[in-house]
Amino acid sequence: MPSPHLSRAAWTDVYQGQEITGVAIRNRHTLQTLSRPVTSPDTASRLLDGQIPCRVATIFLDDATEDNVGFRDLVGMTHPRLGISRAPFHDGLLVASMDRDGDVYPLGGAVEGPFEKIDVGQWPALQRLRCVGDQTFAVALARGIYRRVELGQWERLPGLPRPTIESALSRAGFRDLDGWSASDLYAVGGLGDVWHFNGSEWRAMDFPSSEPLATVTCGGDGHVYITGEGGSLWVGQRADWRRLLSGQSSILWNDTRWFNGRLWLASDYQLRVWNGQTLEAPLHDGRPLVASGHLDAHDGLLAIADLWTVSTFDGTDWRSVVAPWKSSADFDTARQPRGH
Repeated sequence: MPSPHLSRAAWTDVYQGQEITGVAIRNRHTLQTLSRPVTSPDTASRLLDGQIPCRVATIFLDDATEDNVGFRDLVGMTHPRLGISRAPFHDGLLVASMDRDGDVYPLGGAVEGPFEKIDVGQWPALQRLRCVGDQTFAVALARGIYRRVELGQWERLPGLPRPTIESALSRAGFRDLDGWSASDLYAVGGLGDVWHFNGSEWRAMDFPSSEPLATVTCGGDGHVYITGEGGSLWVGQRADWRRLLSGQSSILWNDTRWFNGRLWLASDYQLRVWNGQTLEAPLHDGRPLVASGHLDAHDGLLAIADLWTVSTFDGTDWRSVVAPWKSSADFDTARQPRGH
């Protein structure tokens, strides 16, 4: 790929010494990333996770100037998760914390805090923030699904039976959610724990496996795709499911998305596309593209981010957005970090 969208100076300001842990597409012109400072295992072992700060960055993809990225550092976020809020009430980003109250910090779109609390004192154990249409949902363990109904206010969707203490962190979900609309949702997690919401009630789906489940994507072809233990892939709907692939990996898929008429899957080790028969590496200039990490797709754009790089794909061309530059010791000009 050509030189990255971010200049060496911008990369030095925002990403040097950081590891990228999440990516989200706000729109086809604006990209968000979540990162944390590189921390040695020895240092990390002596800290609580919330003591390690996180950084949310906004990259303006149509801006070729030196000011095409801004960032904001947050502290006190435990195992932070990145998400997006869409119009009508807030067009910006969200950072969620896995803490007692399920704290969520809103940022951008003329909004800067304060913290929103998803479920006060209930330790919701947030796993993911997902947008379905213009609504943002928080996915939590112990079958918790919360919807953001306005600035500062979340509601737990009723009708999901809370699991017993013994099964809450083992057999019951959730880890991911997707849907064609807010009244046609699928939530998955736990050991084969799959539920469908029709706008008024939740129903357990008769999933044919008790393996750990990781992601769910409602495809443009009308099918629901679920990934599970070792990278397995399932397809179906309601009570009709079949396995497309058995797990051939030691880890779960991080993210799956429907883009450009196909299912895309990303793990810590690889980026793959389901072609209807098998998983294949996407091509760039006629050669397999080497990429991995976290994935998002929205508004005609796909983004993939590993610990150090971010790339986008518009269905035709791949573009390098963030990539490490060499040491900045040879810079003549010192630069101050820019605010969000």
